[in-house]
Amino acid sequence: MYVANAQLEELDYRKLYQAYSWRGRKSAAEPRIMFKLLVYGYMCGIYSTRKLELACRKNIDFIWLLQGEKVPDYSSFARFRSGKAKDAVEKAI
Repeated sequence: MYVANAQLEELDYRKLYQAYSWRGRKSAAEPRIMFKLLVYGYMCGIYSTRKLELACRKNIDFIWLLQGEKVPDYSSFARFRSGKAKDAVEKAI
C-alpha cells in the first residue's frame, strides 16, 4: 500500500483538478485522494462503490489513504468514476 501511494503521489493531477470547479458544493474528498482510493480499491479487487465506502470505514489501509478526510459515500465514488474524472484520466493517458 505504501509503494502504491508513493507511486500515485508522483502522478500529475493538474488535469484532474482542472476538471473540477471549486464553486458550488464541496467534494466529499479531494480529487487526488478519491483517485487513490479508487485505484487502491481496484488493486484489492473492490469494484463496487458500496464496498469502497465500507472499506473506507473499516479497512486501515483505506483509512490511512483518506488522510483525515471525511469518508465519501458510494454515490460520490460513482459520480467521481463516471463523471469529470473519467474524462480527465482518459485525456491524461
